[in-house]
Amino acid sequence: MGSLLLLALMLAPCPAVGGDDIKEMRTPDVVYVGSPYDVVSKMLKMAKIRKSDLVYDLGCGDGRILVLAAQKYGSRGIGYDIDPVRVRESRENVTRNNVGKLVKIFQADIFTLDLHNANVIPLYLLPEMNRRLLPQLEKLKPGSRVVCHNYDLGEIEPDEEVTMISNEDNSSHTLYLYTTFLKRRNK
Repeated sequence: MGSLLLLALMLAPCPAVGGDDIKEMRTPDVVYVGSPYDVVSKMLKMAKIRKSDLVYDLGCGDGRILVLAAQKYGSRGIGYDIDPVRVRESRENVTRNNVGKLVKIFQADIFTLDLHNANVIPLYLLPEMNRRLLPQLEKLKPGSRVVCHNYDLGEIEPDEEVTMISNEDNSSHTLYLYTTFLKRRNK
């Protein structure tokens, strides 16, 4: 996505909830499971989110990561999900939290996206999906941050790994921070 097109998308109003731009696509790769809010907060803190960042949430679910990033840090965000139900839920969440000037939600297959404009990418996807995204993630500009929830990037060495117990689900969650250029693990 070119810089001018990206600017136009960010300035345009978010499509209407349940708008006619939502269509049935291929079956989603995973069942949606939202990250607990305290885990989301830790992911954003690990990524050192700034107001100047553009956060791309791939498989954005209900939009909670982007909404929190906009509310807490004032950052812009774009969410992508293939599931029409999730797209509607995300858009409703954006509207309900009055962050529509900062956050946009689109229906798309995440494996077809050009990610080069993103500074931060939070991921809560299965390991094979993370690996499948590697060619796209390796094209991010230097200094971009990727934060993975529970599943790492396989052969890529994380800059930081944190395990926490969520106060919401009382379960252990492992978070992995990567900064581009991505570094392969030593074998």
